[in-house]
Amino acid sequence: MAYLLILPVLVYTLSDTLGLPLSLGPGLSLKNGVMYLLALILALRIAIRGGYKFEMQTVQVCFALLIAYAFISVLVAGLLIHYDSYKIVASAITLKTTLIDYAVIFGLYFYGTRSVKDSLFIMKAVVIAVTISNAISIGSIEGLINIPGVDTVPGESGRVQGAFGGSNETAALVVCILPLYVAFARARRGLWSLAWICGGLVSITMLLMNVSRGAMVAMLLAYPLAAYSFRKYISGRQVLLWVGGPVVLAGSAFSLVGLHFVTLFLARFVGESGATDVGALSSGRSGIWLRALEKMMSYPITLISGFGWNTYDTMAFHFATHNYYLLLWFEIGLVGLLTFLVLVWRILATVRASVSPAPTEARGPLIAFVFGFGAFLIALFFSGVSQPWPYVWILAGVALRMAICVSGPTRLTQDNGDEGQRAERAFARAADAKRGTAWRRREPPARVGTRAR
Repeated sequence: MAYLLILPVLVYTLSDTLGLPLSLGPGLSLKNGVMYLLALILALRIAIRGGYKFEMQTVQVCFALLIAYAFISVLVAGLLIHYDSYKIVASAITLKTTLIDYAVIFGLYFYGTRSVKDSLFIMKAVVIAVTISNAISIGSIEGLINIPGVDTVPGESGRVQGAFGGSNETAALVVCILPLYVAFARARRGLWSLAWICGGLVSITMLLMNVSRGAMVAMLLAYPLAAYSFRKYISGRQVLLWVGGPVVLAGSAFSLVGLHFVTLFLARFVGESGATDVGALSSGRSGIWLRALEKMMSYPITLISGFGWNTYDTMAFHFATHNYYLLLWFEIGLVGLLTFLVLVWRILATVRASVSPAPTEARGPLIAFVFGFGAFLIALFFSGVSQPWPYVWILAGVALRMAICVSGPTRLTQDNGDEGQRAERAFARAADAKRGTAWRRREPPARVGTRAR
């Protein structure tokens, strides 16, 4: 099953990199079509073979609550309130292509992977796919290659948009996967380690060409906090490696991106960051956020309920929110926002708690996921992310599967074979050792009236 799960990653990356919509109809494309097919195959396997449990109930319930509340808000907004220009069918399709598809993606990769080996395989596939996409974007901007559908010049602001929806969105995805390069490079030796370092250099180069202050702030906040959280497992030398490694790579990347991007980077991070006006400091975001909050304050009930799913664009605002949390609050209220926060917190807390019992091969990627996912969640405060979500939910699904595999016994499917049996025996040995008994094969008791052999 793990090999089949590579197919959606390839399709999503190909579509995003080359700008191919791959649409098959309203709300349906080749991207989610492949995902639905694999989800159907997985559902049939679960029904026929069994051996699966309903795990991570909090995450599943939060997804269900988000979808249910957003769907109810669509009906209320379209059938009862009748906002101007609000289209109920289009909003329902948007709900399906976002929250519903995200839930399916997460479930597919959470239940489709059944071991640490599967999870690592998918993690590496996602990182490699994003790296290749970034390399193609950089090569196209630098004039090294010319592929139809790939941008050959920076955007109007002089920043490279990347393949994942815009400069801020691409940068948010990059800061999410950067720690995984470090984890994979440390786990290997020789050429494989060098290959992961080169991949990290490509993505850091893309980050510098995106010139996203939000992503940089996310790194500066999330990475030190995560390092402090894992101080029991990461020594001072390792902290220097995890933090100093990307810094060294960034210095190397500066020599590759060209003078234009270096000048733009310094202008945005030195010039604008030194502004005394709040509007200039936030690149105009503070004014956008204030207008959205003023609209909500005009109808105080919306602070709790929200205006309804996909209603922001009907309110005659000139700019996007540039804040994913504010958008959720505006459209589905505190109910939706708090549900989302519980969902992502549960994911982070579960992966964080699994680091202690994790074996060496899993501990590094689990720590790296906490670093990256935390940075991504902070980056959401400065950007309305959409295209990177499928990749992030894939990583979240496999990271949670890995966390469960290393934290306790799991009912594995038959196709795990000896690996599943070894995992069960290992957990049984640990339980016996805790009770002070030696692990041994227990013979069945002899029948009454017979001599035990």
